[in-house]
Amino acid sequence: MLCHETMYQLETKYYLIKHQFSPSEGWEITVDVDAMELAKGPQHKPDKKPKVEVAEKSLNELGVSFGAHEKYGRVDVAAYHSRYRLYLIEVEGKSSKQKEQAMYSALGQALLMMDKPLENTYYGIAVPDEKAWERQVQKVPDRVKQILNLKCFLVGKNGVRDI
Repeated sequence: MLCHETMYQLETKYYLIKHQFSPSEGWEITVDVDAMELAKGPQHKPDKKPKVEVAEKSLNELGVSFGAHEKYGRVDVAAYHSRYRLYLIEVEGKSSKQKEQAMYSALGQALLMMDKPLENTYYGIAVPDEKAWERQVQKVPDRVKQILNLKCFLVGKNGVRDI
């Protein structure tokens, strides 16, 4: 289910929530969005603003809450369902950073969320479902993912893979 076109971070958040944590299925979602994700300022590629505007509108239509989570702070996506676990997820997408650096940044942010172990909580990293991102995610050893309750999601327009 590989993407042919890399998604920006806000688009990745939208498709992750749509396919994996849909509010229509009982998930309570908080999404933190910063100005860079919304293409504020002149430094962004011309295609970014219209794409992220659609993603933001689509997230609104799904019924997510925007802003820092009241308990967990500035996590990209906090997803909670009463029958399942809590997921605290760092999300990456198309940016000027090299994929390897973006991956290390997301891993670092996920690790910092783990300062107080939370029962029934998964931590996660979500990136676009394309070969270059998949290579980066596969560097995280399965044993480490198991110890840290870390999920790695590859996100595409048609679905999400947990690898």
